[in-house]
Amino acid sequence: MTEKQTVTIPARDEHEGVYSIQVELDWVCPVCGGPRGKVHKARSHDGLLILHCDGWTNPCGHVDRYAAVREEVLAQ
Repeated sequence: MTEKQTVTIPARDEHEGVYSIQVELDWVCPVCGGPRGKVHKARSHDGLLILHCDGWTNPCGHVDRYAAVREEVLAQ
């Protein structure tokens, strides 16, 4: 059974510093199937404002962009 993790990410690219969503993800890298990294507090900058959210660094080196994570959630 795949581990799941709930994280807070920007709800859209132009989040205006306030638009976030909580999503539940399979905690595996969508590229190679390895584990995703440990969750830490992060900031997303949309070019104008900062949004505090969750971030992680995958040990495999593949980058999870928030836009791709939103697409992953929609596909579930």
